[in-house]
Amino acid sequence: RRHSERETASQGEMPPRHFHRRGPRGPGPGAVLVAATAGAVAGAAIAGSRRRPHRVHHRYADRVVVVQHGAERRVTLICPAGLAPGMVMELVVDGQPFFATIPGGVAPGMQFTVIVPAVAPVAPVAAVAPPAFVPAAAIVSDNHGTWMRTRYETLKGAEAAWSRLSLFYASVLFVQTRTGTFTAFKDYGTGAAVAAIKKRFHHEFLHELFPEFPSHPPPVQAALVTPPTYPAAPAAPPPVVETILEPLPTPPSAPPAYADDDLPPASGAPPPAYGA
Repeated sequence: RRHSERETASQGEMPPRHFHRRGPRGPGPGAVLVAATAGAVAGAAIAGSRRRPHRVHHRYADRVVVVQHGAERRVTLICPAGLAPGMVMELVVDGQPFFATIPGGVAPGMQFTVIVPAVAPVAPVAAVAPPAFVPAAAIVSDNHGTWMRTRYETLKGAEAAWSRLSLFYASVLFVQTRTGTFTAFKDYGTGAAVAAIKKRFHHEFLHELFPEFPSHPPPVQAALVTPPTYPAAPAAPPPVVETILEPLPTPPSAPPAYADDDLPPASGAPPPAYGA
């Protein structure tokens, strides 16, 4: 053996050196394994954080085992394959996300412990139901010129009063809508009487019975503008028809009497005068 070491040294290479750990049982793999495991467990109790870091290398998908409950819960994790100390891992405990950094000395497949702070459960907030809509109502009656109007806080009370009304005069039951306006719910009487009750309710009785609701002003009617009258233009005189009278034709002059001595005188003609 020494001869081989001298030959190796003469060739410029360092001979391999072997070191043996002396002990009562000699060297063995058991001592190295125990020391590594003990070091990993002692330094693996790290605190988890709720704050998400800038980079997360792995999301822990295995089942998380809680080994200690209380204000500070301890969970046992197994380092996944491909991770190394210093890498950040995300885990979920009781539905809450936490982030833990793999401690030094932990290799893939080894266990380590993370301290997870207890999170106070958030009490569910009960949904507040909106208040039920209770419409107000009113009954307006026209007893042949005697007007009666009554306000009712509920439609049920108004309907009970409606059933007791007389049938000898017109009445209208108005009910409030969700938008705050009032509409005719029931009516009795002639069409003209019912229309008059509706008009007066919206223009007068609504503000009187329900001052908290805005009354509806009467609709603005456009004024009828009478066009101006202008004096009629004088009538044009009738056209002048110029009458042109043509002179009558002059009858031909009678022939001189007895122009011809040989002809007999005309009947009734005076006798010719004979000269002396």
